Amino acid sequence: MEVKYQIFVSSTFTDLQEERRKVIEMIMNMGHIPIGMEAFQASDSTQWEYITRRIDESDYYVVIIAERYGSMLDGKSYTQMEYEYATAKGIPVVAFLLADHVRRTLPVDRVDVDLRMQVEAFRNLAKEKLSKFWTNPDDLSGKVALALHELFRDKPRNGWVKASTVPSMQVMEEISRLSEEKRLLQEKLSALSGNTSITVPPDVVYRIQEMSMSFINEYFDGYHIEDELASVLDMFLACHKRLAIGCAPYELIQTLRLHFDKIEGTDMEDVAKLLAEFSSHNLVEFTQTPKKNGINTTFHLTTYGKDFAMYANKYLIDQMIR
Repeated sequence: MEVKYQIFVSSTFTDLQEERRKVIEMIMNMGHIPIGMEAFQASDSTQWEYITRRIDESDYYVVIIAERYGSMLDGKSYTQMEYEYATAKGIPVVAFLLADHVRRTLPVDRVDVDLRMQVEAFRNLAKEKLSKFWTNPDDLSGKVALALHELFRDKPRNGWVKASTVPSMQVMEEISRLSEEKRLLQEKLSALSGNTSITVPPDVVYRIQEMSMSFINEYFDGYHIEDELASVLDMFLACHKRLAIGCAPYELIQTLRLHFDKIEGTDMEDVAKLLAEFSSHNLVEFTQTPKKNGINTTFHLTTYGKDFAMYANKYLIDQMIR
């Protein structure tokens, strides 16, 4: 029976975006399921409970540590809180620490100068468990792959199995649950135009702004700086309804071609980069089912992705009104 492991990837966000993207892509290429909440700007106990639930669902935990300590609650960063929670729950963890000789060369904007003691304490804590040192994004992704293979071998977990191995009644119940989620999402979207009491959470506003600063030319050829470039947010909103019901990568290409020109030459590698970007924001996940000559991979919105689509549309409507 082929097992897919869910792997929680934790780190600070703004200073490690490229490193995170490499690790997410590597995990997806291994055929496993990356989950990341380090970009989720938790600010109250309810959001922290949501993060811990996602850690509870995960089979393994990976943390990437550089020179930033990250946003804090009561003097402790959420990244460290996640690490401590995972170890307390007995989830196999592996830490990847930026090598000392590279640390000394980092620019000031990637260093929490006033929190050096906290960073060092966290690094020392991480060294008590399995830990590795990395020098650049490519070196990091390779070492994450090797370490995960070691954990899979030495500390096997339950993981996730193909839908074909699940009894048919359970499959029908899951389909029913997803249909109900879709219905509720449609109700939320239809209520947007008439409900002015909806408040977009601060973490969603932050993510909207982050996605608005990355553009289509980073993922698809044919675009130039002088063009009026669509953002990652534009691309997500153009295809989120298709992702809500699930789609294969080639179906996503077809949907994007209806909204954006100059992507006729798009290949699966381009779409994989875009899906990895969506996944890095915890908006998209995937399932795999067997077919006659291989495996079907279907991408669909996470629960958070569905809520994010609703909030993003509301946010853009509010901006237009203003």
